[in-house]
Amino acid sequence: MKSLRNTVFSAAVLSALMVLASCGTHLTVMTYNVGAFGKYMEDSTSDVADIIRSCGADIVALNELDSCNRRHPVHQAEKLAEELGGWDFRFGSAFPFAGGAYGNGVVSESEIIRFGRVLLPVSDGAEQRNFIVVETKDCVLAAVHLDHKGQRASLDQALFINKWFTDNYSECSKPVLLCGDMNSVPGSEVMAELEKSWDMLTETSPTYPSEYPEICIDYILRLKSSPKVRLISTEVVSTPATATASDHLPVCVRMIY
Repeated sequence: MKSLRNTVFSAAVLSALMVLASCGTHLTVMTYNVGAFGKYMEDSTSDVADIIRSCGADIVALNELDSCNRRHPVHQAEKLAEELGGWDFRFGSAFPFAGGAYGNGVVSESEIIRFGRVLLPVSDGAEQRNFIVVETKDCVLAAVHLDHKGQRASLDQALFINKWFTDNYSECSKPVLLCGDMNSVPGSEVMAELEKSWDMLTETSPTYPSEYPEICIDYILRLKSSPKVRLISTEVVSTPATATASDHLPVCVRMIY
């Protein structure tokens, strides 16, 4: 009789957990430095689309995109969105490049209802950097690529990002997510500064270089003042396809809020 009661109780607990899991908004977010879809092959757009689908991502932050320049005379964010079956997309130029532009982007299965582009301070950095911000029905997401030359420029950019999002999104009713290639390792001064305003959602397994990863420089973070999320899983995606699609590995987070 005791065994039967335990079985009934376990079934009731399982049923309750399933009900709780079904409540709220499920969201799968990816960040991916795609290397202009041309690091190891002529065009890895289809491979990247397959990777996004295999992870079930709802929205993806993208670094290192070309737009209608001599190196790649196509709008790469738009081309990826088409490969995904007509997703919405946005691109934000960081600087003019080869007769076109170069910068960050986002592709989203849901409609993008707001979009903005913000230039970051250059300091002693190698080049102009930016972040773009999109809003969907489920979240606010920023795609950012910090400077690679030195920690001074990256630190100034991190300070700027913290202030900008605190000023503009501190009372947001949706999760506010910062995604991208920070060009800084866990525990660095840059990441410590960002984590004053943001909670780390991703693991810190190596993300670069893709074939034999040695360091973690790609992250997804949540603005501390925005709604909390419950993590279902977080992973650095490493497959035969990701080893050649770019020189970075994609990072994926599944959450409920």
